[in-house]
Amino acid sequence: MILIFGGTTEGKKIAELFDIIGQQYIYSTRSDSHKQIKGERIFGDMKLDKMQEFCQQNRIRLIVDAAHPFAVQLHENIARTAQKLGIVSIRYERKFPARTSSQKLRYFDSYQDMISELLNQEFKTILALTGVQTITKLKVLGEHRNCFFRILDTDLSREKAKETGIDKRFVIPMDPKAGAKELAILSKRLKADILLSKESGESGLFEAKVKVAELQNIPLWVVKRPDLPSYDYVVDDPKDFLQQFYKIKKTHLQVEGKLRSGFTTGTCLTAATKACFIALIEQQFPKWVEVELPAGEKAQYVIFPENLTAASASCVVIKDSGDDPDVTHAKEIGCELSFSDREGVHFLRGKGLGVVSLPGLQVSVGEPAINPVPRKMVSTVLERLSEEYETDLAFDVKAFIPEGEELAKQTFNPRIGVEGGISIIGTTGIVKPLSNEAFLASIAQQVKVAKGNNCSEIVLTSGKRSENRLKKDFPNLPQVAFIHFGNLVGDTIKLAVAEGIEKVNVAIMFGKSVKLAEGHLDTHSKNVVFNGDFVANLAKETGYSEEVQRKIRKLKLANAILDIIPFSQNEAFYHLVAQKCYKTCKQLLHESGSLQLFLLLGDEGMIIKE
Repeated sequence: MILIFGGTTEGKKIAELFDIIGQQYIYSTRSDSHKQIKGERIFGDMKLDKMQEFCQQNRIRLIVDAAHPFAVQLHENIARTAQKLGIVSIRYERKFPARTSSQKLRYFDSYQDMISELLNQEFKTILALTGVQTITKLKVLGEHRNCFFRILDTDLSREKAKETGIDKRFVIPMDPKAGAKELAILSKRLKADILLSKESGESGLFEAKVKVAELQNIPLWVVKRPDLPSYDYVVDDPKDFLQQFYKIKKTHLQVEGKLRSGFTTGTCLTAATKACFIALIEQQFPKWVEVELPAGEKAQYVIFPENLTAASASCVVIKDSGDDPDVTHAKEIGCELSFSDREGVHFLRGKGLGVVSLPGLQVSVGEPAINPVPRKMVSTVLERLSEEYETDLAFDVKAFIPEGEELAKQTFNPRIGVEGGISIIGTTGIVKPLSNEAFLASIAQQVKVAKGNNCSEIVLTSGKRSENRLKKDFPNLPQVAFIHFGNLVGDTIKLAVAEGIEKVNVAIMFGKSVKLAEGHLDTHSKNVVFNGDFVANLAKETGYSEEVQRKIRKLKLANAILDIIPFSQNEAFYHLVAQKCYKTCKQLLHESGSLQLFLLLGDEGMIIKE
């Protein structure tokens, strides 16, 4: 079992990492805080004897000290416990800016040194930003000066301040996330002559305090953080921590008689690709993603973003290969995903990924060394996400492994014709494709639920984007009336008709609409591709020149038409596409059935046919 000492921003970060990867742990805090974490929670002071007894009783094999930098006795107890019981210890330290002394910014070795110097100065009003725990230490200043204490705006902090006996006029509760602006306003209101702080680091908003002192042109005096005892490992970054944890897990946290399984580089690449897709569409990386394996097992990966623009996204995940002797264990596996002007999924070579140089492997000479199974895993995920988010399936996938070139020297890759890096392999970490039959059964169930809730009208959309576009037009319909058809627009309409739904609304994005307009009721790219000749004929029918028709015939993606024929509400070409889609769908309804079709173009364009 793993024991985390937290109660800080750093402790919460470690707990969140473990929650994502499904790692069990016990989380210890002085007070009852961080209730949202998933691990077992204990709280209260833990003296040395109690700590050692607890670790023995709970078979603790790793201690993570993420407690406050100034919790000196706790750090010492942790170090002594780890040493005596042979427990691995990691200090997760917060980041600290470099110390820069000046006439305004001074550092002190202790509170007593600071107090002695303050009493020798003529400062009338002091604002202490040192926390509620220091009121007792600095209370003597109030006998000689006006000394105000900014504390956290919590019931616990108020109660602790009250216990010190200090006049409540000198206690100022504030939001713990208050930044430089709020602190500057407070300092100015109090007419503070000097600010006091601990060396609290980035998560303690130390730089904001420095900025306030500069803005107010007043001194900032700081008590230095105490020296730490000895730990086995010290890290100050979530990615570094996770890498170190996976190494320790392999060497010190093994279960006797059991070998722990892990995940392939292919699964890692799939997870990174999924995160990059979400970031590209939503312009924000998720904290984690989940990858589903064939037997129903699910692996969750923490995402570490690297770069994000409107056209590309890149990130890395950390590989856990279990107890397998794998050179890529605890290493970064990354993906850079970019929109492509070519339809489909295209694999490119990034840093540390090998290239195939000899025939006989599963991949052609000159190709990035990504085996067929990982290629299929990545392609499947992108296909699903493209359907869900209603985007064209046109992506460049550049896999990269930052340490790949050096790691490859420890493998047989050069002997088998993989040069310049490692290969991405894996035959079991496969994302199980969802069959049309299973998806259609799910749709049928949703239609039945809608009917069972007395819905005489439903809205069929291919995914989330189109559903969100349509919801404002149907404010009176319940959530169960909105159903995703993916690519199976024809089968979904048939199910609605069979259930006796009176009014069917169909929303379709332009990329799929040209396939539906041609009469294809299943728009999946495996079954039907963009037909440039058909669409060029539609352009001809609406009066466009041979030059425009020629440009359309050369296209590989339907959405590129919007650059050739700009959308407007009165554009005859798009009205013709919508009319043909309507006709294709209308033939599936009974004569008494009502149909309304919404052709969605770009982020705002819409044409309605009924």
